[in-house]
Amino acid sequence: MQGLPTSAAIGFLLAAPTINPIVVWSTWVAFRDQPEIVVFRVLFSLTIAITIGCIFSVQKDPTHLLQPFLAQRVSMLLSQPKWPRSSSKHSNQDVPVLLQSGTFLLNKSGTPLRLEGMADATATLPSIGSREFYRRLNIFIENVVNELRELGGMLILGSAIAASLQVFVPREIVLNLGQGTISSIMAMMLLAGVVSICSTVDSFFALSFASTFTTSSLLAFLVFGPMIDIKSVGLMLSIFRPRMIVYLFALAAQLTFILTLCHSYFF
Repeated sequence: MQGLPTSAAIGFLLAAPTINPIVVWSTWVAFRDQPEIVVFRVLFSLTIAITIGCIFSVQKDPTHLLQPFLAQRVSMLLSQPKWPRSSSKHSNQDVPVLLQSGTFLLNKSGTPLRLEGMADATATLPSIGSREFYRRLNIFIENVVNELRELGGMLILGSAIAASLQVFVPREIVLNLGQGTISSIMAMMLLAGVVSICSTVDSFFALSFASTFTTSSLLAFLVFGPMIDIKSVGLMLSIFRPRMIVYLFALAAQLTFILTLCHSYFF
């Protein structure tokens, strides 16, 4: 909405879940005996994000990709290139929080708080007093606890799914799927789309299949899963048109399959 090309925004959308220090570190912890998985996960994720971003750069008009109400607002902003920043701040009051720019935290009641505003207030901390400081500290601690609770729940859920597949699915079926070059990649991509586990802990989930599935299929899970998250489809549908999301998913799936298949034959 502030003029960034749609291709760059899509590239960020696809790369952000994987290309960050926490995910890279967690992948290294899980696969420290196979450091090539860390390297190829980052390399493949960047390649797919940049490639899809370049493909969508052909579409110069972003309004064809966005929902009608958002496309109308973008068209209004594009038609006024000298839109003053001061008035844009006031216009944000009429925009849903999820469509506003900036970084937000959730307080105890679930109300979003703009982080930039909190940062401005922190600059005048001595004049605010210790009560305001402790209030912000409590908000910070609450967000840390909620994040740990969510990630811990995802890790437990993912481990339960992996254990169930290992116990209840016949061993022969798992081995036949896991040792096939193409079948293992497709099976892990399908599992990644269905499970939609958090990218911070998906390395430990994939580690449970390391003894039965090929390295390429583990890479397919680690690369495809964070990009195609079923849980985020609802949020994406509030911004993008359904046809655009189908294109996005199809391109990500094809590129993931091709890259991991090349890995299985050349590495």
